[in-house]
Amino acid sequence: MNTAPKFLFFLTAVAALSLAYPASVQAVPTTYKYTGNPFTDVSGPYTTSMFVTAMVTLAGPLGANMPLTDVTSQVTAFTLFDGVQTIRNTTPQVITDFEFATNASGEINLWNVGVGVGETAIVTFQVGSGRNSDFGDNPSGFGRSDTPGEWSQGIVTPDAGSTLSLMTLTLMALGLVARRFQRAAG
Repeated sequence: MNTAPKFLFFLTAVAALSLAYPASVQAVPTTYKYTGNPFTDVSGPYTTSMFVTAMVTLAGPLGANMPLTDVTSQVTAFTLFDGVQTIRNTTPQVITDFEFATNASGEINLWNVGVGVGETAIVTFQVGSGRNSDFGDNPSGFGRSDTPGEWSQGIVTPDAGSTLSLMTLTLMALGLVARRFQRAAG
């Protein structure tokens, strides 16, 4: 019995799976960037030249036409800055809330993002017409703007670890098939 056609068919199937499988299972972390408008109401160390910025990385991109949805569990990293203080996902005892809605293109068009530690907080939200605000707050003062800023999709970082693991498994499978083919031929 000629095993060469079976081997070539199997080899082709394994190669096709090794190309298709990583793309279908690997999450693609996506970073969204927010730039707010300058504060219009300030006290303490805050000035009218300061504003809220945010970098939020999610396990994957947001879908199109998504209603306002809590995605806090999908956030893998974040940094919010209000001109005075910075709060990150590595900040001890940080409390977080991340909610986003998207348009037909998957762009953020509504949001409610807040992070805080003790008596300090940085918040940005736009949950409807006339219901928006950015503010930074701590015991020494605050900064606030009622004009919403904009979100943009920033960096998309492929997960090379999953790809390398799957490529290694594919090569191991090819090695086993080659070894079996040699035994069957010999």
